[in-house]
Amino acid sequence: MKYLYKFIALFFLFIGAVFFFGQDIPELSVATTTETSLQASTFPVIYLQVNDYTLNTLHGYSSEMNSGAVRESITPLDASKKFTVKIEQNKSKIKKLNYELCDIANNKILETKELSAFNTKQKFRTADIKINEGLDTSTEYGLQITLTTSYSKKIHFYTRIKYYGTDCYLKEKLDFVTAFHQATFDKGKSFDISPYLEANTNDDSTFANVDIHSSRSLIMWKKLNPKKISDIVPTIKEINIETASIYQDYYVQANTDSGQETYHVKEFYRVRYSANRIYLLAFNRTMEAFFDPDLISLTKSEFKIGITKQKNLDISSSDSNEKVAFVRNGELWYYDLNKNKLTWVFTFSHDSSDLMRNNYEQHDIKILRIDDNGNISFMLYGYINCGDYEGRVGILLYDYNAANNQINERVYIPLATTYQQLKEDLGEFSYLNKKDIFYFSLNDIVYAYNITSKRYDILTEHAALDNFTMLEAAKCFVWSNANEKGQTNTITILNLDTSKKLKVSAPANENISVLGTIDSNIVYGFIKNSDIYESTTGDVVKPAYQLIISDCEGAILRKYKIKSYYVTNATVEDNVIHLKRVKKQNGKFVDAKDDTIMNQKDISKTSINLTTRVTQKTLTETYLSLPAGFVLKKKPEVFSTKNILVTQNTTLHLEDKDLFQSEKYYIYAYGEITQSTSSASKAITTADEQMGSVMDNNSHIVWERGGKFLSKQLSNISYPSDTESTIKACTQMLLQSAQVTKTVSELKGGSILSMLKNDLDCPVNLTGCTVDEILYFVSCERPVIGMLNNNHAVLITEYTSSSVTWMDPATHSKKTVSLTAAERMFEDAGYRFVSYIN
Repeated sequence: MKYLYKFIALFFLFIGAVFFFGQDIPELSVATTTETSLQASTFPVIYLQVNDYTLNTLHGYSSEMNSGAVRESITPLDASKKFTVKIEQNKSKIKKLNYELCDIANNKILETKELSAFNTKQKFRTADIKINEGLDTSTEYGLQITLTTSYSKKIHFYTRIKYYGTDCYLKEKLDFVTAFHQATFDKGKSFDISPYLEANTNDDSTFANVDIHSSRSLIMWKKLNPKKISDIVPTIKEINIETASIYQDYYVQANTDSGQETYHVKEFYRVRYSANRIYLLAFNRTMEAFFDPDLISLTKSEFKIGITKQKNLDISSSDSNEKVAFVRNGELWYYDLNKNKLTWVFTFSHDSSDLMRNNYEQHDIKILRIDDNGNISFMLYGYINCGDYEGRVGILLYDYNAANNQINERVYIPLATTYQQLKEDLGEFSYLNKKDIFYFSLNDIVYAYNITSKRYDILTEHAALDNFTMLEAAKCFVWSNANEKGQTNTITILNLDTSKKLKVSAPANENISVLGTIDSNIVYGFIKNSDIYESTTGDVVKPAYQLIISDCEGAILRKYKIKSYYVTNATVEDNVIHLKRVKKQNGKFVDAKDDTIMNQKDISKTSINLTTRVTQKTLTETYLSLPAGFVLKKKPEVFSTKNILVTQNTTLHLEDKDLFQSEKYYIYAYGEITQSTSSASKAITTADEQMGSVMDNNSHIVWERGGKFLSKQLSNISYPSDTESTIKACTQMLLQSAQVTKTVSELKGGSILSMLKNDLDCPVNLTGCTVDEILYFVSCERPVIGMLNNNHAVLITEYTSSSVTWMDPATHSKKTVSLTAAERMFEDAGYRFVSYIN
C-alpha cells in the first residue's frame, strides 16, 4: 500500500506544480506557427580539379535536376578521363559520394558509381573519379555528383563533361586568362595586355561595364587601386578544341572618397588557341558596389548605390512618399522618412566571413506593393542559399510587417529548374491584390492563386501566343485566347484589384490581336481571316487593317486605318508607336514604308530618382535621391529582420500538366543566360553577337559560336523522283537525313515548317540567320533548306572554310560557290532557312 500512497502523493504534487508554474509560463501555441531564422548557408561547395587546375565552383541542390539543363559549368577531360572532386564541407559532414553520367541527348544513364573513401588535403576532402564509359569526342554529357551527409541528407551538384582524346589546350587558355587578369592589378608589369585589346571610342567613364573595347587604363582600374579579398576559381562555361569561354567572379575593396567600399566583380573571357598563340576574342568585366548605409550622403540627402551597371533599381514608394523600399544586390531595404529608420528587410548574406558562399547571387527580389504603413509584399525567386529551403529553387511570396519588423511567408512554389532559366521563364507579370489573389506567370502560363482558399486558376496557357501583357499603372492584364493556329476573336482585359473581366470581340470572320501597350492603354488590331497567310518557311503573318487604342475600361481613344495599308507589328518607345506595315497589291502583300503614331503621354514625375556623380577615383557612381524637400539631418538608424514567420503550410505544388513549356530558346553568354525568345533565329543571331550559345527548353544545344567544324560533307541524301516543287523536294530530302521515309506526295502542309512538323519533333525556322550561322547545323549532320527566291529551294549539305555546296532539285546537281557569294545570294532572298534539332 505504501507504493500506492507514494504514487498518489507524487501525482497531486505534479498537478500542483503544473498549476503553480503554469501561472508564469506563457501558453505554447499548438498552431503551425513557426519561426525560421535567416542563418548562414550550411551546404558544402565542390570544386573540380583537372590535372593541376582547380576550376568550376559547384553549389548544391536539395532536389534532383535534369543534368542537361544545368549549364553552370563544363568540365573538359583528356584521354585519361580523370578528375578530382574537392569538397569544402562547411557545416555538413560528408560520408559518401555518388556520381551519375548521363547521355543528355537520349536522357540515358551511362555510368554510376559510389565512393566512400576520401582523402584530406588542406581544407578539402577529395575523391578521385575516372570515367570508364566510352565517350564521343566534343560531345556534352551531364554529370550529377551526389553527396550524402552524416544525417543521410543528399545534396546534388551538376556539371557537364566534354571529352577530347587529343589536347584541347586547356592549360594554355587558363594560363592566358590568369596572366591577363593579374596584369590588370599589377599595371601590366608581368604581362602586356595591349596587343589583345580593341580599344576604340567606347564610353570610358565607368567601371560598371568594361570590355575589350575599353581603354587600357580603364581595364587596369585607373586610380581606383582595388584589393582582392576573395579567392578566384575559374569556371569553364564553354570549350572546344580552339575556343573557350571562361568566367570568374571575386570580391575587392577600395578606398574611395566616401570611405572603404566592397565590390563584386565578374569577368568573362572568350579565347582562341591557334598556331601556338592565344587570341582574345572577348573580354567583359562588370562591377557592382555593395550597398552600405554608412556611405549615405547627408549633404545631398541621397543614398549611395555606387558603381553599378543597373539603369533602374526596383524602387517602390508609398502613396504618401514617406515610405520607400528598394532592391540592391538581391537584398531588400526599407526606409521610413519620418522616423529616419533604415531596415535591412531581407538578405541571404548574414555571414561576411565567406563572401563567395554566402553571396551566391542566383536569386532576385521583386517588390509587389508598399502601403502608407510601410508594409511590403515582395517576391523572392531563384536559388535559396540558406534557411529551411536551402539548396532549392522556387518562388517565395513574403509580407513584411513594418510595425513588428517581421516577415511572414505567404506562398512557397518549389520548381525543378535553375535561377538562370527561372528569371527568363517567370516573366514580369506578378501582382498581389487586397483579396490575397497572387497573379504570376511561369513558362508562358499565367496563374491566379487564391492564397486563402489555396486554389489556383489558369488565365492563359500560351502567354506569348496570346500576346499577354500587363498594364502596371492601370493594374490590369490583357490577353487573347488563341487557338493552335494563333487565331483569336476575343481579347480579355482583367482588372487585377476587382478580378472583373472585360471582353472585346472581333467582327464575324475576323481576328483580333493585342499589339502592344502605351501608358495605361492597349493597342490592338482587327485582321480579316482571309488576309492571314503563312510564309514559305512557316511564319504566320496577320496584317491588321485597323488599329485601336483603348483604355482598360474598353473606351476607344483613337483609331488608325489607311486604305490598302496593313500593320504587321507595333512597338512602343516613349510616346511613339512604331508601325511595321505591308501594302496589298494585286491581291498580294508587299513591304511598305513604316509609320508612327504620336501619343499624348502623361509625364508623371516620380519622387524617388536615381542620379549620378563622377569622381576621379571611382568615375561614374549612382545615388538614390529622396523626395524633394526632404532633408537628412543625420544618418538613419539601421535595423534588420532576423526571422521569418510561417503560420500555415504555404507550399503550392503546380501540377505537371499545368507546367507545360512552350517552345523557348535561351541565350547563354558572359557566363549566364542573357535573354530568351520563342524565335530560334533571333536567339542564334543574338548569341552570335554576344559570342555565346543557344539551348532550348528541352536541354538541346541548338547553336554554339565557334562550335562548328572547319569543314563538313553530308552524304547518302538522294533526289526524290518528283522534283516539280523544289520546296517539297528539299523537305523530303531533309527528312531523309533525319531517317524519315516519306514520298513527296505524302507531304502535307502549307509551308516547309508545317510539313516537317508532321514527322519531326523539333523542326526549326532559321529565317534571318546568316549563312555562316546556319552552317553550324550542317556541321552537326543536319542539312539546311535555303530559299534562293520565293519558289526555288536548295538543300545545303557541304561547306569548307571558303565555300558552300548545296543540292538543287531543279537541276539534280550540286553547286559550290564561295562563302561570300553564298552569303550575298541568300541575303538577297531574305535569309530564309529551315532545319531541325535532334
